[in-house]
Amino acid sequence: MTAFKPSATALCVQRLRAVAALTIKAAFRFKLIPWLLLILITSVFSIPYLVTHNGSAEMFAQVQLTYSLMAASILIGASTIWLACGVMSQDFQRNHIVLLASKPLARWEIWIGKWLGISFLNANLLVITGICIYGLLAFHARDLSPEEQKRLHASTLTSRASVKEAAPDVEREVEQLYARRIQDPDIATMDPAYVRSMLREEVQWMNQLVKPMHRRIWNLNAGIQAKGAPNALIQMRVKFYASLIENTKDQPTLWVVGDPNSPSKWEKELNLSPMLTHEWSVPASLIDENGNLHVECHNYTESSLVFKVEDGLEILIKDGDFTVNYFKCLLVLFAWMTLLAALGLWAATFTSLPVATFLILTLILIASSDQLFKSIVSEGTISTLEDSGDASWGYLDWILVPIFTGLYYFTETLRSVSPVESLITGRSISTIAMIKHLGFLCGLLSGLLAGWGIFIFERKELAK
Repeated sequence: MTAFKPSATALCVQRLRAVAALTIKAAFRFKLIPWLLLILITSVFSIPYLVTHNGSAEMFAQVQLTYSLMAASILIGASTIWLACGVMSQDFQRNHIVLLASKPLARWEIWIGKWLGISFLNANLLVITGICIYGLLAFHARDLSPEEQKRLHASTLTSRASVKEAAPDVEREVEQLYARRIQDPDIATMDPAYVRSMLREEVQWMNQLVKPMHRRIWNLNAGIQAKGAPNALIQMRVKFYASLIENTKDQPTLWVVGDPNSPSKWEKELNLSPMLTHEWSVPASLIDENGNLHVECHNYTESSLVFKVEDGLEILIKDGDFTVNYFKCLLVLFAWMTLLAALGLWAATFTSLPVATFLILTLILIASSDQLFKSIVSEGTISTLEDSGDASWGYLDWILVPIFTGLYYFTETLRSVSPVESLITGRSISTIAMIKHLGFLCGLLSGLLAGWGIFIFERKELAK
């Protein structure tokens, strides 16, 4: 009778679990986990009492969800970086890594095992914190008035798909205008690139500006399934700007939703403040048989109103449950923690604990400098412009501007992976979007850092 022999995959899993267990024991040996858990629970329970709100559903969600989740993310993220750097650095300094390497363990198994151990701790911390936040949210929601509770469940504790107007084809409109404008002899002799840039700004303003006593029309394709039940409601979310910056008073507007020639259309005069987001409900039955929704805004003010294409108007349609949306948000936050764990292990693989911490803080500072990158990309130079229009350091632009352009798009991609904002506004985090975020953070970025860290670790001399 032959003895059972585990497969190579099973043995590899056993070795990874062993290294992960050692990492978890090291975290408890540092007394990090008990203290971190205490601080997390204390902060989550104290935030609703330390930060007051005005009793509205929006401010309640801001305090309960935004502040609590952001505080938990910062605390867990900071501890993840410290633990990842500390565990790897301590093993190198005390030669524990030599003892591990003397075992029948591949070096990549040591590195990945530590990463899995830290990720397992993060998963448990997020689950405990997430349950506490969810329970406190339900508990404190009882303090709201019945009307605000209804608004809370309609606008925040829900999952709604967002439908916006398709972005206009700006370049096509620019070319059409350019073909007409160059008929003018004076414009025909001007630089075509300059003329097109001026026309592009004109087209963008034409698509956003609503002059006094004029109207703006949107035709949104919501889909036939958005009609739902006979008494179903959809939410309209609007944000606009006054052409005069100092004009912040309420603006009288008339909104017409649905077929303007139909007696069942929704029509109402609303006094709305600029630079603020406004939301109200309309019957889903206003969507026509083709799934389109017609919306008009009549400007009755003495100044122009600006509805930006990206956030001027959207309709929100319920498509799921808040609990599922909340779970998806926690999954994306967990992906961020796995990225920070990989970053900490990568830095500690070739540097000491203080240097690794300083390196990571520098990288975080660079990632948060998106406004600087944006200004460099828009101006096309790294230096300030002289009165003559020339850049004082223009001779370095050929190499630095492309680098900052890449950094700008990279940081913008990172900033777009933000599930908390979608959660507090009641927007659904689609499964496809969640998978993309997980693949980008856990698969691509964490995988690149893991590969780089293992490459360095494989070639590092352990015993001196």
